[in-house]
Amino acid sequence: MSNIDQTIKIIFQPEGRAVHVLPGTTIFEAAGKAGIVLETPCGGKGACGKCRVTVVSGRPEPTDADREAFSDGELRSGWRLACQNRLTEAAVVEVPQDARFFGQKILVDGIKRDVAINPTFRKIFVTVPEPTLEDARCDLDRLKGCLADVTTNPIARLPLIRTLPRLLDEHNNEFTVVLENDEIITIEKGDTTGACHGVAIDIGTTSVVGILVDLVTGESKLTASRMNPQVSRGDDVVSRLSYISENEHGLQELHERIIGCVNEIVAELCEKASVPPEQIYELAAVGNTTMNHIFLAVDPRKVAQAPFAAVLREAANVNASDIGISINPFGNVYTSPNIAGFVGGDTVAVILATGMIHGDGVRLAIDIGTNGELVLATKDRVISCSTAAGPAFEGARIQHGMRAAGGAIDKVVFNKAVRVTTIADAPPRGICGTGLIDSVAEMVRTGVVDYTGRIIDVGEAELPDFLKRRVVESEAGNEFVLVDADKTDNGKNIVLTQRDVREVQLAKGAMRAGIQILLSVMGLAADDIDEVYLAGAFGNFIRRSMAKQLGLLPDIPSERIAFVGNAAATGARMVLAARELRAEAEKISKEVEYIELAGRPDFQQEFMSSMLFPT
Repeated sequence: MSNIDQTIKIIFQPEGRAVHVLPGTTIFEAAGKAGIVLETPCGGKGACGKCRVTVVSGRPEPTDADREAFSDGELRSGWRLACQNRLTEAAVVEVPQDARFFGQKILVDGIKRDVAINPTFRKIFVTVPEPTLEDARCDLDRLKGCLADVTTNPIARLPLIRTLPRLLDEHNNEFTVVLENDEIITIEKGDTTGACHGVAIDIGTTSVVGILVDLVTGESKLTASRMNPQVSRGDDVVSRLSYISENEHGLQELHERIIGCVNEIVAELCEKASVPPEQIYELAAVGNTTMNHIFLAVDPRKVAQAPFAAVLREAANVNASDIGISINPFGNVYTSPNIAGFVGGDTVAVILATGMIHGDGVRLAIDIGTNGELVLATKDRVISCSTAAGPAFEGARIQHGMRAAGGAIDKVVFNKAVRVTTIADAPPRGICGTGLIDSVAEMVRTGVVDYTGRIIDVGEAELPDFLKRRVVESEAGNEFVLVDADKTDNGKNIVLTQRDVREVQLAKGAMRAGIQILLSVMGLAADDIDEVYLAGAFGNFIRRSMAKQLGLLPDIPSERIAFVGNAAATGARMVLAARELRAEAEKISKEVEYIELAGRPDFQQEFMSSMLFPT
C-alpha cells in the first residue's frame, strides 16, 4: 500500500489548499504542512483560544478545551481549537483571518554607542622570509616574527604546524594569517585583510535580529530579522520550558529551530552584502537565560523550578561547526554571560549599550515583555529583577489581542470620538500591546474604567455620548466597543472586555511592583530617578504619557524617559567589535545583584497596590 493510501485529505479554505496527512494529525499540524501558520501564544495547550477554526466537514467531537472556548452554538457550527483536535477522516477546514499568524513588526535598531575597534579575530598579511645560512630559524619562528607588531606570544596548534611547510610552498611565503586573540587559526591565500566580518545576534523570545559587522572598520553594514520559530511551541519562556519538560526531544527540536533561524539570517546578510559565509569569523549572540541555554543545547528546565537556578552563567565560546552555525569552519560563537535564571545576557547587553552603570545619578532600565527585566543602578550598586508580567502586552489572553502586525491597532485617542491608528494603515484586525495601553489609559482618564479596574455601568457616571454608546453589557460583564464592526477587517466589533482590563492590571501591576521593590531595596523614591531607559520593541513604541497615565511607569517628567530601541542588539555588536568589553560583560554578570521577587514577603502587597489605576 502506498503512503498516499494511508493518509487523509484535508482542504483548507478559503485558499482551497489541500494536504495529505496521517490520521491523528492535529489541525494545527496539518495547517502548517499547508503553509498556513496559526496563532498559538499558549504553545498548543488549548489555553489561549487563538487558533480558532471552523471544521466544515469531517468534524471531530469537541474536546474539553473546545467546550471552554466556545458556546454550544459555536460548537454546533463546527468551531474547534486547531491545536487540540485530531483529524481521523477527510475534512474541510476554514481558517479565519484572526487565527492566522502574521509577521510581527520587529525592532532592529537600538541606541548608538561608539567603541574602539578591537575584535577577537584579526587578519595580518605577511611575507615570511626564506631561511638562509645566516637566518636558519625554523618555519614557525620566522612566521611568528612577522606577527611581532600585533602579538608578543602567537600560538600555533599542532594541526596548523603540520600544514605549515605545504602552505609556505603553495603561497610562495606570502599569505594572510587569521588570528583569534593570539592564536593562529588558519592561513589564507593572498591578501584578504579587508575581508573580515562578524554577526551580532539578538535572540529574543519572539523575534531574532542579526547585524552584519565589518570587523576591520567596525561598521554595521546590514540588518536582517526573523520571527523566532520557537513561537509555535509557546509565546513565552515558561511555555517553552514546559514543552521541553513534557517532550523527550523537546530541547533538541527547539535548539534546531533557533540554529536554523540564525543560519537563515546569516545567509540573508551574506547574500545582500555579497560576503561569502567563509568571511564571517565570529558570531556574538545575546538572549535571555532560557534562549541562551536552548541555543547551546543546554538543558534549561531548572530555570522553571524554585530556586530558578540556571546551568550556565558565564559566557561561552564554542566552535561554530560544533553547534551547526554556518560561518567560517574555524569561526567562533560567543554567547554573552547571564545574570540569573530570569535575567540573561540580553540584559547584560542592555547595561553595556546604555552605559548606565558608569557615572553619577540613578538610572532605571526597563525591558517590558512577558518577562519584564528591570535594572536599577547608582554609582555604588546595581540591582535587577524579573517580573512575570504575563503575555497581555504581546496580545495573548486579550479577546481581540494580536501581535504588532499589519492591521493591529497601535494608537488610541479619545478626543470627541474614539480615534485609532493601525500598523500599515490596514483595516483594524485586533489590538497590539501599545494600543492596549493607550485604550485602557484613556478609559481610566475619561472614567469608563474606575481606579479598581472595573468597567462602569452606563448610568453610573456622566460620560459623553461618544463614549456612553460604546459601553455594552455581555454575559461576562461590561465591554467597551473600540472599533465598530463596519470599520473592521472581519466585520465584527473589536472590543475590550472586563477580563482584558484585568489582564492589563496584572501586567502593569507586576512591572510597577518590580520597580517599587528595586527602589525600596535601594532606599530611593521614584523622584530620585534621573533617567529611565525603555528597551526592546514594545518599550520603544509605547507613549510615555499613556504609560504614566496607566501607572505602568513612575510619574516623572517625560524628558527623563528615553527610548533606547533594541539595546540588546547594540550590546551584541559591541562585544563583537571590542573584545575587552567581554571582560566588562563578565564583570556585570558577576556584580549585578539579582533580587528574587518570589521570595520577598513585601512583593505581594506591593503588587496588589500597583494593580490599582492612578486617580
